[in-house]
Amino acid sequence: MLSVYTRHSQKCPHQNDIAWRRCRCPKWIQGTPSEDHEFLRTSAATRTWEQAEEKARKLEEEARPGARKAAPAITIEEAVAAYRADEAARCLSKSTTNQSKTLFQFHLLAWAKDVGLTLLRELTTPDLVKFRATWGNGPNTTRRKHERLIGFFEFCIGNDWLDKNPALKMKKAEEKRVPTDYFTREEFQRIEDATFAYADWRGGRDFRYRPERMRALMLLMRWSGLAIRDAVSLEKDKLSTDGKLFLYRAKTGVPVRVPLPAALADLLRSLPTANPNYFFWSGNGDPETAKKGWQRALRRLFKRAKIKKPDGTPKRCHPHMFRDTFAVELLLSGVPIDQVSLLLGHSSVKVTEKHYSPFVKARQEQLEKSVMLSWQVHDEWLSRASAPAGHIN
Repeated sequence: MLSVYTRHSQKCPHQNDIAWRRCRCPKWIQGTPSEDHEFLRTSAATRTWEQAEEKARKLEEEARPGARKAAPAITIEEAVAAYRADEAARCLSKSTTNQSKTLFQFHLLAWAKDVGLTLLRELTTPDLVKFRATWGNGPNTTRRKHERLIGFFEFCIGNDWLDKNPALKMKKAEEKRVPTDYFTREEFQRIEDATFAYADWRGGRDFRYRPERMRALMLLMRWSGLAIRDAVSLEKDKLSTDGKLFLYRAKTGVPVRVPLPAALADLLRSLPTANPNYFFWSGNGDPETAKKGWQRALRRLFKRAKIKKPDGTPKRCHPHMFRDTFAVELLLSGVPIDQVSLLLGHSSVKVTEKHYSPFVKARQEQLEKSVMLSWQVHDEWLSRASAPAGHIN
């Protein structure tokens, strides 16, 4: 029979008691797993007594005649490399794979090395809680990283490297949902007006065309709902002669034609471009790099427009708000949310509801009717409350 004991460090106050369970010193296993086996002494590869006990029982099970051999232990580095290779094989977007690279390859591996963890099975829930404490992110980013951790360990379980997902037992970060912001018509007009003076700030090879190119980009995002990367890399042949934009939504697999205002279609066709196949991209390098260049330009544009909140403080503006404006204006006009979901290319209408449900006109009108319906039981009080003071009996 196998038993667990603790090999204490010199600084541990319980170093004379090998049966002490509650410290974080390494746990070891010793004994004979069965009558046919020799005496065994091995590291449990964990600092938790309960996990060491589970491993001891597993070793006893494997020592029985006919038991299946255990899979070799895999390191954290090997698991991360396999996970990233799988993401690449699934042709995920570069932004997604870059997020995995940052979290696992840069952060997790460096942290595991600092705390002395090598094997994948050494990562316990308490360890991951300590790892999360090093992130220093806000609640929403922390939540997304936690979800990515869960996906990583599910991948490991699917490859038979682990039996349980230690990230599932971590408490979730409190999510602070902020209502989706968008540009009002007055704010949008201020931003459009700011494009006319955009070329004044600095030189450059295309400074003469910057007002038109910047105005065309922001109008395209506003009236098509395209995200900035899709707008920057939009191909010219996607715009038909009758001014409709053909978009194939990869997530939903649904082709959509979005009509553009005639003035915007004419502006796009008249733009001077570096590549005859694209409106805004030169066709060289990575579209992600081109997107970042336009993001910097839009930040300068927002700064010039000086958009403010009703209380006079500066309003935080970002390019995605053009897409949000497209969605919100449709919903406020009474367009059903399932149609808006298709136009945005969301994988599910639930995603659309998550971000834009406060702007669904039909739902708000129904809520108002429901509230007013409840007034009927108080008709007498309401009639007295609304009557002139001299007419109250």
